[in-house]
Amino acid sequence: MIYVLLIVLALSLSGCGNFRNSFGTGFGGGAEEVITRPPDLYTRAEVDALNAELQCRQLARSMLQAQRCGIRR
Repeated sequence: MIYVLLIVLALSLSGCGNFRNSFGTGFGGGAEEVITRPPDLYTRAEVDALNAELQCRQLARSMLQAQRCGIRR
């Protein structure tokens, strides 16, 4: 019984159990929301950080040095 409750709780928290749109109706009943998001673009600072990490990994002499090349933001 507890396993069933945990599964239902996990589904409801993950969004899989939410079958209603913004008007409270089920599938296909009412207008659906269209969500647009801007494209994923890197800022100049992020590009510089990625290039620095790549160059650091290329110049590393050991695995320990390569692990220290992570981006610090």
